[in-house]
Amino acid sequence: MNSLLLAVSISSVVLQNAVFNKVSKEKLKEKSDIYKFNLYTYLVAFALFLISALGESISFYTVALAVVFGLTTFVSYLFKMRALASGPMHITILITTASMIIPALSGAVMFGESFSFLKGVAIIFLIFFIFLSNSKNKSEKGIEKMWLMYCLITFVAQGTIGVLQKIHQASAHKNELGVFLAVSFICSVIFSSIMNKKSGGSFHLEKSSFLMACFCGICTFTMNFLNLKLSGIIPSQIFFPLVNGGAIILTALVSVVVFKEKLNIKQLAGLIGGILSLIAICIL
Repeated sequence: MNSLLLAVSISSVVLQNAVFNKVSKEKLKEKSDIYKFNLYTYLVAFALFLISALGESISFYTVALAVVFGLTTFVSYLFKMRALASGPMHITILITTASMIIPALSGAVMFGESFSFLKGVAIIFLIFFIFLSNSKNKSEKGIEKMWLMYCLITFVAQGTIGVLQKIHQASAHKNELGVFLAVSFICSVIFSSIMNKKSGGSFHLEKSSFLMACFCGICTFTMNFLNLKLSGIIPSQIFFPLVNGGAIILTALVSVVVFKEKLNIKQLAGLIGGILSLIAICIL
């Protein structure tokens, strides 16, 4: 059963990445379109988290931290979609997934967790392979500065999300996790609504984009809910390599098979090396 749930969790990540990539490149042409798409994604996720949170207590600490978490989630999704719209899917996902090094480092600095020398070496190798994966084909232009900026913002935002989760789960209010996520996502809905209104956009989204947004909301709930459940069952040295490595490998396959992205030898070496580095960071 755990293997099945793990497969569903990884599949949710990959499917969401694929949908984000498609709508970002093909359908969301205006800035307000991304705000609207994410608004409906967050709204569906909020509804599901609210159901899962029924019966839980709630504290001011959880609400305050959830507001920060919601804002960070809003920033993360926004710039991830902008990065996917302007750059290759496989490299974008590798860079943004590498954000796991931020909560890994925070664990050693803030929570007294062990941090081995070999883990530090693996992080250095990861940075090297990310640069290698950004090697261009002869027919391509240089690295787009805006795409790289979007990737870096997403990297920091996703890493911060991991830190905020650790902070909440290290507190006396860790049992309020369902409420924490429900409040976080309703805040993300509010932030998206405000930015959409400021950009002059309406709340109308064409049917196909609306359905894909709802699908992404289900994926968002599924990956969060199952990962929290499985992280308490499967040993971390097995769970995190499988989740992160599996998601990157399958996303890379989708980018090549479905979206016809091409990798040169250096990019392929960087992708494989990056995956192995992420797995090493989780294990060492």
